[in-house]
Amino acid sequence: MDKTAKTFLVPNELCHRAGVAASWLSINEFGVFPHQKVASGVDKVSHFAPSDASVFQLRPDIILFKPILRKLVNEANGTFLTLQSLVTGEGDHKAELLKLSRQYRSIIRACLENLQDEVMRADGDYREELQNYITIFYSVECIWHLCEILFVDAVPGNIVLPHLLDWVRFHFPKYERNAATMLAGDLGGLESHPDYWETVIGSLLQGRVKVVRALLRLHSDSDTQAFKVVDQCLRAMPVYNMFSGTSVAEFNLQWNHWVVDVQSKIDAKLFISCYNLNLIMKLTVGNEVAWGEIQQYCETWYELLAAWLFFTQPTVKSFELGQFAKQCIAKMSVGNRLKHLDRVLLAAMEFDILQVIKEIQHMTENGWFVSHLTDLLYHSGRLNDLNAETENFQPDRLRESFLIDYGSLLMGSKSLWQVGLSYLDHCPTDGVEAIKLLLPRLSLDSEMRTQKIVKEAINRNLSETAQSICKVQAMKCQKRGRLGHALAWGLKSQDSAFVSYLSDKFLKQYAESGKLNSIDLLDNLGSCILASDRLIFLGKYYEFHKLYQAKEYKEAANLLISLLESKIIPNFFWNILLTETIPLLECEDMVFSSTDTFIIMQCVEEKEHLKELKDKIALLRLAATRNLARALVHETQLK
Repeated sequence: MDKTAKTFLVPNELCHRAGVAASWLSINEFGVFPHQKVASGVDKVSHFAPSDASVFQLRPDIILFKPILRKLVNEANGTFLTLQSLVTGEGDHKAELLKLSRQYRSIIRACLENLQDEVMRADGDYREELQNYITIFYSVECIWHLCEILFVDAVPGNIVLPHLLDWVRFHFPKYERNAATMLAGDLGGLESHPDYWETVIGSLLQGRVKVVRALLRLHSDSDTQAFKVVDQCLRAMPVYNMFSGTSVAEFNLQWNHWVVDVQSKIDAKLFISCYNLNLIMKLTVGNEVAWGEIQQYCETWYELLAAWLFFTQPTVKSFELGQFAKQCIAKMSVGNRLKHLDRVLLAAMEFDILQVIKEIQHMTENGWFVSHLTDLLYHSGRLNDLNAETENFQPDRLRESFLIDYGSLLMGSKSLWQVGLSYLDHCPTDGVEAIKLLLPRLSLDSEMRTQKIVKEAINRNLSETAQSICKVQAMKCQKRGRLGHALAWGLKSQDSAFVSYLSDKFLKQYAESGKLNSIDLLDNLGSCILASDRLIFLGKYYEFHKLYQAKEYKEAANLLISLLESKIIPNFFWNILLTETIPLLECEDMVFSSTDTFIIMQCVEEKEHLKELKDKIALLRLAATRNLARALVHETQLK
């Protein structure tokens, strides 16, 4: 069994006795309910009946849906879309990719600052929750920064130490802050400050040699020979600069010469008068005993790693970091106590990109990190390098799988579903299919939201999906008695049979109440009237009504005859339509010709079997006969 699997207890006795089943309710939610599994056969009453049943709604706690993290999601989406637009063009994009990576990190830093501001105002459980978020996103930023250095930035000659020191300084700013405070305050007798030597040594471990010299000059004994020699040594210390024009071999020669010179001064006991000075100089030459003493100044093994490499391997290459990282872990005796962050950083230093991706999948920020970082590494070409190392490895499918997971997660949010769509749009293999499945599962809480969902489907040429959503919304409106809205959605679905079904509902409602509703919609059908024969009939019948009410009886009569001849009249409506002819047949001014009257009489004969017409047949025949007589006389006189 998967050790990461979690067990949830359903607090229901019936579930315990009968068993449970589950059904998906939405993208990130499903319902659990009591269910008795029975063999196929004759259906019979359960022996658990009668009993009260409950449905339990289960959904994961998605931290990205929290309001305070909404800005992180939206801003990262903007950077993601910029990256996708960038890589569609031709040429080398390494410089732009590095800028976008830093943009991602600035978004994370802004999120951390918001969380830190909020935690100052919070208390209780909410404060603890915010602290957990800070821990998560601090780790995310720390890992991203290192991955940017190792996998995205094009470091000349693979000399990685300057970037590694910047990384450590950025994430462990304590000594920089302390030094700034000391140098800005009272400069007399600075060694009396309780954190003076700790700040001096800590700054040295972070490669801030100029800061160390400045602090030492403020010591009350700075004019002594020992302090002057230390200052001279530190000033003469060679620091590799990849842009200085000095080759690695030349620098190593200078470095070794400097180390020999400092070691000779240590052996001559020039610094023996001050323990801390002697310790500092021993650190600069890589004395193992001295390095064992200062581990207390390093919070983590990777802080120690950067310091140790600065004084022992200043031209270390990026691909050599792994072996030195393991040595530092051994020095600090933390091999059995590595945390998740430690494991990810070690994997990165060993250039095991797949292991990095596997580890960050287990972080609890809901896939934001792994999807964006993997996408960046893919477009940087780093995942392509793994093809030869891993059998059947497909970088594009790995990237796409994370984007689909992340996009699908966001689709479960009422406010972030459109952001989720933008990730699925950039999954060339399965993205469209995922959108087809997920769009119809979005909750249709309001007509405005439904219109947005339909628009997104149409924008992606998913006509069947759009039609399906329109039909669902139409049925919801119809069940609520809003036939006008239902017909409007039915027309958007472009389903002729469905439009006919809704038109029938209109006509049946009129048959029951004698009143046509939603006349604004019927007034503005336009070309939509051609969606189905039944809608054509509804529209024309409504037009007949308007003419009749306007007392334009001749035009109304002509339209009524055309409807009778059309053969598109629903069976249940013949009664009403034929009844409508009676007042027109009895009209003072003759509106039906003899031919029209024969049509009416023929329809009466064909439909006399209808129960609804039983009491009106005689009246219809009488009215038609009288109008026929008038029409024949009138027409004879015209000849």
